[in-house]
Amino acid sequence: MFARRSLFAMVTALGAIMAAKVLAQTCQATYTVVSGDNCVAIAAKFNVTDAALLAANPAVDANCDNLFIGQQLCIPLPPANCKSQYTVVAGDNCVAIAAEFSVSDAALLAANPAVNAQCSNLSVGELLCIPLPPAGCSAQYTVASGDVCISIANKFGITAAQLQSANPQIDAACDNLAVGELLCIPA
Repeated sequence: MFARRSLFAMVTALGAIMAAKVLAQTCQATYTVVSGDNCVAIAAKFNVTDAALLAANPAVDANCDNLFIGQQLCIPLPPANCKSQYTVVAGDNCVAIAAEFSVSDAALLAANPAVNAQCSNLSVGELLCIPLPPAGCSAQYTVASGDVCISIANKFGITAAQLQSANPQIDAACDNLAVGELLCIPA
């Protein structure tokens, strides 16, 4: 019986050491759950998305209702493809957030896999990844009413030819810009 207890204690200790090593390799930090914690608050505290926190902690269920005081959580590194992060406020929707940061709706959704295609599951306080512009673009610009190639180019200190080269959908006369269209501003 004593040998069985010793073996159990040794296996338990070894498991804890292995878990600590795995956490150290994949987490930017660890966090100990305290009374009143929830996933949204913990994610916001460490500037990571709820989805990333859940992905880094597979023992936590999707509703985050199985946290317990003293539990160690992995705090994941922010995604490399995020230019910044945005905290959802009341009244937000994906179209407005994408426009505010000059990214496409599709790029915003791709960078935030926990958000459904209809963008109907945003939660106030949720952190969203704002994706980097596509390769070769220093920024993106959303075409507004009255915009023409030269006015857009002048805003960014480039030529109209450079703008057109980075956006092959723009015709030679630059008369096919559409309000709301997202343009690549070349680096």
